[in-house]
Amino acid sequence: MKEERVPQAWIGQDVILCRTGTEDWELVTLREVSELGLAYAYKTGEVEGQPVFVPWNSVSWMRPPIPEDLETSETEAE
Repeated sequence: MKEERVPQAWIGQDVILCRTGTEDWELVTLREVSELGLAYAYKTGEVEGQPVFVPWNSVSWMRPPIPEDLETSETEAE
């Protein structure tokens, strides 16, 4: 069995995404990863569930969430 590498291994999971040019991050669901960039869906808000594509040069970093991230995200949504 072939082991998937990060970030492909995170497809279908929630991740913390920070876009280039900002220190703010978003909790999103990673949908697809390619050599061009990645597609994700917002977890909340007006565009919840809608796919968004961003090229790699627009991504500063991403990682799986930790419990503190989820608490912060829930507080901001209220």
